[in-house]
Amino acid sequence: MKTLTSLFLLLTTIITSSAQIYQWRGINRDGIYPDKNLASEWDSIPPLVMTIEGCGMGYGSPTITPDGIFVAGMIDTLGYVFAYSPSGEKLWQVEYGPEYTNRFLGSRGTPTIEDGKLYYSGTFGDVICVNIKNGKLLWHKNIFDLYGGEPIKWGYTESPLIYKDLMILTPGGKDYNVIAVSKKTGKLVWTCPVDNAVNAYCSPVLIRHNNKDLILMNTSNNLLMLNPDDGSVYLKHALTDRRGNHPMAPLYQDDQIFYSSGYGEGSVMFTIDDANRKLDTLWQNPDFDCKLSGMTVVDGTIFGTADRKKQWMGVAWNNGETRFESRDIKPGSFVMADDKFFIFTETGEVALAIPDKNGFTITSRFMIPAQNIIYAFAHPVIDNQKLYIRYNNNIWVHDISDTTPQ
Repeated sequence: MKTLTSLFLLLTTIITSSAQIYQWRGINRDGIYPDKNLASEWDSIPPLVMTIEGCGMGYGSPTITPDGIFVAGMIDTLGYVFAYSPSGEKLWQVEYGPEYTNRFLGSRGTPTIEDGKLYYSGTFGDVICVNIKNGKLLWHKNIFDLYGGEPIKWGYTESPLIYKDLMILTPGGKDYNVIAVSKKTGKLVWTCPVDNAVNAYCSPVLIRHNNKDLILMNTSNNLLMLNPDDGSVYLKHALTDRRGNHPMAPLYQDDQIFYSSGYGEGSVMFTIDDANRKLDTLWQNPDFDCKLSGMTVVDGTIFGTADRKKQWMGVAWNNGETRFESRDIKPGSFVMADDKFFIFTETGEVALAIPDKNGFTITSRFMIPAQNIIYAFAHPVIDNQKLYIRYNNNIWVHDISDTTPQ
């Protein structure tokens, strides 16, 4: 089965540092993991090889590196980043500040790790850099205090993007709507003032367009393409939904941008008009209003969940035609590896599915060992043929390798 993995790896999303970056939704932030030789179905539950307990309340995914497992969580009212060895022993924890104690308790983001340093941004604007070898706090800044931002309704939600020597953040303060700070010191390098925009619960991505590196992201008011070196605006497109809630970073391919957002806002495919620095609409699909699941393209079909209809959907990249609708499994999040979908529903079910351009077929499914499961928002992670599932205070690690005799 042909997927768009190679296109996203080679043509769109880029790794610009000499060091490997471990981050939100995988190496390229596209939800596609490089693992191969994974099982096509499971006998009941795939082997449980590790359970981590005590990582605090939170909705962010763990970040996996050869050095260990890193995740953020809230204990009592304080946010921490936790480090565990590859076998699950706790190594250290670092407090970064208060966490969200209203509805949807706990941390939000996923740590970003590069060259032995961990970067994280908390719900109330606390940004930290930590040495992953020993848990030493290298620097700590509060971007709301420094740049005039304020907490947003459901808490600042952004997994830091690293570009060269910079970390990109969205404090949302006057004249400091989007900023870059030195990843070494946390000091301000550039600022991008743009229409009083604030964080839209969206983590930005890097793309390669016209032989240029660009940041692609949503803010509360705009879809933005920015020059990552200096913060200059390459293109902005107004987003009109009054909630300012646009968590899913747009997809980019072949000079086109696909945007989707929940609450019935729907989806739009744009083509980039470089001469006039604007987006032109190619098509719209009001039914595919993806809010939290992530989005992945397989054989020209964009997969994700529809918020208003509470179902899984697939729409054609070229014309927006709905190719697939399913309520066979509850909405949730998903990632892809070895031409397979790994789904984690908001109600705690894990499923393995085989996609093609017309939909997906579920081959196996099981429930995580927790009670009264709601708001299971953490996206799955795959590393070294292991599936990592985080729900609140726990992480379960399953062996998903194909053990079928060859």
